[in-house]
Amino acid sequence: MRLLIVSDLHVWGDDDPLYESLLRLLKNEATPGDTVVLAGDLFDLFVGNKRIFISRYRRFFEGLREAGQRGVHVHYIEGNHDFLIRKTFQKIPGLWVHSSDVQIETGGRRFFVSHGDLVDRKDYGYRALRGFFRSPVMRAFIWMMPGAWIDWIGQTSSKRSRAKNPALPMQLPQERMDGLRRVYRNYASAKFSEGFDFVVMGHCHDLDEMRLKVGEREGQYINVGYPRTHGSFLFWSPEQARIERRPLP
Repeated sequence: MRLLIVSDLHVWGDDDPLYESLLRLLKNEATPGDTVVLAGDLFDLFVGNKRIFISRYRRFFEGLREAGQRGVHVHYIEGNHDFLIRKTFQKIPGLWVHSSDVQIETGGRRFFVSHGDLVDRKDYGYRALRGFFRSPVMRAFIWMMPGAWIDWIGQTSSKRSRAKNPALPMQLPQERMDGLRRVYRNYASAKFSEGFDFVVMGHCHDLDEMRLKVGEREGQYINVGYPRTHGSFLFWSPEQARIERRPLP
């Protein structure tokens, strides 16, 4: 079994070139028996089971169904831009939706893959906001709100963000990014001590990667980065000792 991992595409519409890359990855890169992990924030906005998003990304759903029919296994981890989506994808064969992470074991290797938005335990503001958006009250509100309204709010917010900084949707000061690197690496080290061989995360858009040794155990931590800038996804096969970066198709 080979493993393909992608996250943080932040696709903003069906005319986004990265949307085509996502479709080609499912169709051309994933072969029968492979596992694809979609590790969150594939879209700038995809909330709930709203027809407007399902219609806009119709080819994505078709690609997932075709991949499942070929024997490809897909794990979709919710991010902070695509959440409350379990019901949306529940009828697609060979696909599982996870709220924060997935653990995969193959070929005697253990993989821990997470979107990464819960890694920084001291980011109390974000954690509170995340909890609010996934609360029963917010679920009910989103269920009642017309999809066009949710889409308008999301599109307006994204356009303003891209206008301010077209390179990255999240540009942190270097001091903050250095601090996050330590937090993510420490988190990965803790996972290695639990018996994992590989730890993969996203969310912070940091093209970070290193081998970490904890006691007698050694593992590889790698962050997906930000494909819109870095242009890559992650790939592993049983013949490889490391996860490698490959160009997006």
